[in-house]
Amino acid sequence: MTVSVTAASKQHLELLTACVIYGTVGIFMEWLKDMSVGSIIFYRVLFGLSAILCYLAITGNLGQLSLKRKKKYLLLLGILYVSQMFSYYSAIRYLGASSAVLLLYTDPIYLTFLAPVLLGEKNTGKTILALFLGLIGVFYVTRPEGGFEQLEFGSSYLKGVIFGLVGGLFSSGVIISVRFLRDEYNGLTQLVWQSVISLAFLSPFAISLPGQVLAANLPVLMLFGFLITGVGAVFYIRGVAGVSAITGSVLTLLEPVSCIFFDHTVLGSPVHSGMLIGSFFILAAAIVVSLDNSVFLKKLIFGEKMRSSKKIPFWKKELLRVQGK
Repeated sequence: MTVSVTAASKQHLELLTACVIYGTVGIFMEWLKDMSVGSIIFYRVLFGLSAILCYLAITGNLGQLSLKRKKKYLLLLGILYVSQMFSYYSAIRYLGASSAVLLLYTDPIYLTFLAPVLLGEKNTGKTILALFLGLIGVFYVTRPEGGFEQLEFGSSYLKGVIFGLVGGLFSSGVIISVRFLRDEYNGLTQLVWQSVISLAFLSPFAISLPGQVLAANLPVLMLFGFLITGVGAVFYIRGVAGVSAITGSVLTLLEPVSCIFFDHTVLGSPVHSGMLIGSFFILAAAIVVSLDNSVFLKKLIFGEKMRSSKKIPFWKKELLRVQGK
């Protein structure tokens, strides 16, 4: 029993640590100067991928990277992954990390619509409630302090909102793709191949970056890639593998909380009331859509094994943050 509790605590700690690391993305984006979003993502992924390959080599697990079936879904995953990152980082540039990360958490809204269409799954009262809560949250997060009448067409704020919402859409696509691949490729293998595919698509941004700009930002880029894609991703995948989907879904809510915290305390970004209200509704939607049954809290707190007579749609089980953000 003691060993089991210790192992569970370690996995919880690894997952929480990963979410805190992911929350620092806004700081790195602020530190990087004169770089396009595409070039930032390229070098972050490059250095992060290098760290992961070193980790797999040291642990003797490079063999798990061999390609098997469903290669076309790996390609699709890579395209969705790079699209999600590009949208998310662009939203950070326009809105700041706090609002961007909350808009990324709108993927349950899209999954509520996509699951019946793509997977033939029926929505329940729970998913409808999550959709309702999520839409309220989006309204408050995207609403300027002066009201929507202050929102000018073509403004940076509007561009940020659009990028953030599109990022949530691509995030839902990544979740669906991960499900189709999980029987063939584990989390780290998927991360490596989606990173390789991302580098191929983003290489034009890297080629066009002036050498002096790269040299000036190189230390930050290396740290960014090592922490986010390297350490963060490994901790995330190790932690997720050892906890239930429900517990993981709740623990990963630390990511937007830490992101808002760092954005406010380190960068001095203001946190307006609409953002706080919106975050409450969006995070509530993420919790609701992850619930297995009415005794969820009992299971989460006491670790009791509960059985549900209902089959849970896979995307609710998979509704954790996408690895390697």
